[in-house]
Amino acid sequence: MVALPELIVMRHAAALPAAIGASDFERPLSAPGRKEAAQAARRLAAEGVRVDRILLSPARRTSETAQIVATELSLDPEALVEVPALYAATPDAIRTAIAQGHGGADVLLVVGHNPGISEIGGELAGHPSHGHLPTAGFWRLSFDAGGWQALIGCGGTASR
Repeated sequence: MVALPELIVMRHAAALPAAIGASDFERPLSAPGRKEAAQAARRLAAEGVRVDRILLSPARRTSETAQIVATELSLDPEALVEVPALYAATPDAIRTAIAQGHGGADVLLVVGHNPGISEIGGELAGHPSHGHLPTAGFWRLSFDAGGWQALIGCGGTASR
């Protein structure tokens, strides 16, 4: 039996505000943000999710979020793939990253930024006005049609 793809879209955890003269790209997670990321990962584990691959924006806050999730889920470091195009990405850029970077994973987690990460979750679930994910929030999207290419063009069912 061929596994159907599952996509999890996750917003990075809470970050510190940008320091004067520092770039948005370099904003680290706050202490509460580190706790949020760990709690989100524990929730995924409690739901029985086995993530095969994580695509992430290389921004510091998304990288830290993904690292925490990977550690909590006992993933190999090779499971994390930085995708520069995911930084402040639009839904179309996220679709392209998924199409090019899924690597045949059964369960793919994409860690990114609002508004794009929330927008693509709503679009793929068939609910474009689904609302924005909170920090460290995620949606799980299951698809009836097999294959990642099919996922990019069809709706699925979401759980929050």
